[in-house]
Amino acid sequence: VGRRFIEALAAARERGVDVRVLLDGVGEWTQLPLAGTLLKRRGVPLARFLPPRLFPPAVHLNLRCHRKILVADGQVGFTGGMNIGDRYLAGRKWLKTRVTDTHFQLRGPIVAQMEEVFLWDWGFATNQDTAPPSGPPPAPAGNSVCRTVVDGPSEDLDRLVEVYGAAILSAREEIRVMTPYFLPPRELIAAFHLAVKRGVKITIILPATNDQAVVHWAAQHMLPEILELGVRVYFQPPPFAHTKHLMVDRSYAILGSANLDPRSLRLNFELGLEVFDPDLTKILIAHFEKIRHVSRELTLEEIRERPLPVRLRDAVCWLFSPYL
Repeated sequence: VGRRFIEALAAARERGVDVRVLLDGVGEWTQLPLAGTLLKRRGVPLARFLPPRLFPPAVHLNLRCHRKILVADGQVGFTGGMNIGDRYLAGRKWLKTRVTDTHFQLRGPIVAQMEEVFLWDWGFATNQDTAPPSGPPPAPAGNSVCRTVVDGPSEDLDRLVEVYGAAILSAREEIRVMTPYFLPPRELIAAFHLAVKRGVKITIILPATNDQAVVHWAAQHMLPEILELGVRVYFQPPPFAHTKHLMVDRSYAILGSANLDPRSLRLNFELGLEVFDPDLTKILIAHFEKIRHVSRELTLEEIRERPLPVRLRDAVCWLFSPYL
C-alpha cells in the first residue's frame, strides 16, 4: 500500500500539485526499502524530521514526530492513529502482524489548523520559511466543534496532559478509554481517582497482545493501582489494537496520534483532536462497546496472582517507563 501511495503522490506532482512528504527520521527505518528512497526515485519532495546522524552526533533520537497528517487542497484532512502500510488494511486478515486502528476524515476550518501544524513541522525540518499555499477557502463549518491540540518538546506546556486531565475531571457519568500503550503519568492517575470518587464509571480497553512487549509488561505493574481505584480494564483479543480514543460522557472525544504513555505525552511531537459532537461520540461509543463485549475483563485477583518472576520482570520494566 505504501508503494501505491508513492505512485499516487508522484502522479499528483506530475499534474502540477504541490506535494510534500515529511518522514520521521527514525520511524522511516522500521521498513525496508526506505520510503524516502522510493519517494526520491519518483521525484516526490520530502524532508526528514530530526534524522539520526553520526557527525555531529544526534542528541535527539528520543524526540520523534508521531503526528499523522494528510491534507489535500486545504479542503479535506485525515488524522488518527494509522500509519501507511499493508498491516493496517482491514482486508489483510492473513497477516500475523495485522493491526486494527481508526482514522478520521475531516472537512471545514479544522483542516486549516492541521495544515498549519504540518507547515510548522516542514519548516522545522527544512529550516525554510513556509506559508500556507494559495487555494480556495476551507469548507464551511459543520455541526462538530473541534480543535487541534499540538504537543511536543517545543511547547511550553504539556498540553495533552492538561487536556486529558481537564476532560477526565469534567466527566459526570462515564469515561471510556482505548489505547495501545497505557502508562499514564501521576497527574492522570490522580484525575482518574477523583473521577471515580465522584461516581464516574471508567472503562479502559487495552490490547491483549502488544507489539511493544516491554511497554506491556510495565503497564502490568501499575494496573493493580488502576483496578483498586474501581476502574474496569479489558483486554481486546488479537489482532493488535492501535486505536487511541478517550470519550467523556456522550458528547466529547479526544482523538489523534497520542498514546497514554510518557513517550507520547513528554517526548514525541503529537497531534490530538478535541471533538464536541454527540453524534460522533455516539458512533465511537458503539464501536467501543462492540469491542468490549468480545474482550476479556481483567480482575484484581488475576493481576495480583502473577508469578513472582513475572512481577519482578514487570517491575523492572516499569522503572524504565519514562523512556518507553
